Amino acid sequence: MNLPSAAIMRSACLLGILFAVLLSSSVARLASASAQEKAIGPASQEASNAVVAAVPRDTFLSTEALNEHTKQLSQELLLKALDNEALYTLVGQLKPVSEGFWGGYFSVDPADLTEIEQVRAALRSWDVPGLFYADVLVYESIQHGHRYASAYIVHVPSLKMLIERESDFFARWGVTVDTPPGEIMMAIERSRQPDDRWRGFGLVFGYPKYAIDFFVTAGMHQRSTGEFVERDFRQIATFAGRSGRFVYAVPKLSRPNAEDISLQRRAATLLSEYKRLRPQYTKPTKDPSGLLRDWMDDGNGKCHPDHLVAKLPARTEAELDAEIASWSVPEKRHPDVKFNHLYIVLSHADFEAVRTSDFLLNQFAASDQGFPRFLPADDQSQSIYLRGRDTYIELFGPDNEFGEPVGKIGVGWSVEKVGELDVVQNLLAKDSPVSFTRVLNQWDFDREGTAVNWYHSLFRNQSSPGDAVWWFSETHIDFIPALYPNDLGDGERISRRDFLESRFDAKRLLKNVTNFTIELPLEAARNLRSDMECLGWNIEEFDSRTWILKSSDFRLMVMVQPDGSQVKINRIGFEINPGVNAPNQQPVGNRIVVSFDGKQSGWLQFK
Repeated sequence: MNLPSAAIMRSACLLGILFAVLLSSSVARLASASAQEKAIGPASQEASNAVVAAVPRDTFLSTEALNEHTKQLSQELLLKALDNEALYTLVGQLKPVSEGFWGGYFSVDPADLTEIEQVRAALRSWDVPGLFYADVLVYESIQHGHRYASAYIVHVPSLKMLIERESDFFARWGVTVDTPPGEIMMAIERSRQPDDRWRGFGLVFGYPKYAIDFFVTAGMHQRSTGEFVERDFRQIATFAGRSGRFVYAVPKLSRPNAEDISLQRRAATLLSEYKRLRPQYTKPTKDPSGLLRDWMDDGNGKCHPDHLVAKLPARTEAELDAEIASWSVPEKRHPDVKFNHLYIVLSHADFEAVRTSDFLLNQFAASDQGFPRFLPADDQSQSIYLRGRDTYIELFGPDNEFGEPVGKIGVGWSVEKVGELDVVQNLLAKDSPVSFTRVLNQWDFDREGTAVNWYHSLFRNQSSPGDAVWWFSETHIDFIPALYPNDLGDGERISRRDFLESRFDAKRLLKNVTNFTIELPLEAARNLRSDMECLGWNIEEFDSRTWILKSSDFRLMVMVQPDGSQVKINRIGFEINPGVNAPNQQPVGNRIVVSFDGKQSGWLQFK
């Protein structure tokens, strides 16, 4: 594992590998009587801290006893926690527990706890007896000889209130209000029953009770029937982003209820004040612990969360609702980056199964060996292309002409407006120009004469690219006229459809690839997430190791693995052409299966 730097994993930590995000529970009272009565009701702070005395300022969140490296790490983690959903635990008491501001894998045989111990040492300065507790939660499951660990922060009074309120649920694990927070988190994580695990994490992470009930019911229905229950999501903004941080699932098309609105207003009060204060403590140096000390100081050198609540400015419901509405306003327009194609290098046995599959080559999609001649596959082929209307799949054999090794995976993204790759490059390389390389690719069309400009490509420079690569491209305006000289169009045709129009067959099954699921090592996963987030894609976390990267028309599920793990495509989802009847499940050799869901969609699954 590498110590956190720019990109730290955030999470809502619940299992559910196919489209599941955890939900919401009870919320704590934010406002004092004088400051918040009009905005959020009577002053009755649910998770009262009055039983815990205020702490002298010089010992509150103090890093003085830490060495320089640990102190720096502590401040770095604290700022990341405040910038994300842990803000609502540290200052808001809306979430009894928040985690995900640090996470990573460690080897278990032999065990290497070096980084975990460094993080734990950095978190010790966050401990305030009776108020805050911070630690690292180690997950039980082992993947490729590694376990996952994630840092978390607890607002102790809120957690005690929750345990008391939900005593019937927690008592089954022997958990009471006096059980140490670390034992509570471990009891939930180690639960053998998925519904108990989902509900336990949903409660401690502060999601509304009705949403937790929905998620647990929907999850159990999917486990027993295989049917995914459709849902919508409620998003609570953070400084780091308007979506994908504090998020929970609700029934499809349901309207926000009083609990949702109350939670949003309380969060808006805190977030707007944090945004106002934050610049004073990040420039020129970062001092998040100083921010919290000043915010929670009563003016007499005593720090306590109640003091922070009393300082919150009065906000009317109309003002808060306007703030909440701004969360849904699109941010500055990003380039429209589309999924273009995916390539996979198969083993000899798998590629032979594809090459001899009548279903794949003649029923599933228009197939060929590649442009410019688009020849049909034969017994010498080492590349097979399955063409949709806008997207396609490349399947290569082990002896492919590109020299790509078995297991290699590549993802091509593209833009469809001339000059838009410049915008992509400016966004991706803004902070680190040397991290990306841009080239103009040409093609001779297997004929004599001058090569034709094909496409501009921008790719990330990776010190160890491993088995996965991705790039961003813009088709050169010379290419389509050269490929189709009898159809010049408007002279600026660079869309995916312009390239594929002669190959697309609406009488076959494949209309378009709409999603895929990929296992990526931690570093590659962070890089891909960072790139797509820079380009305006939405990020949702179903747990610390399962991310969904979404554009307007595509969804990519990333399953984060330990560094050094092999890249793997689990499945490729697709849309079926209207009017084409899907057959029964179709095996392709021993490791590939094409399945259909009866709703004009299906997937290629790789065992």
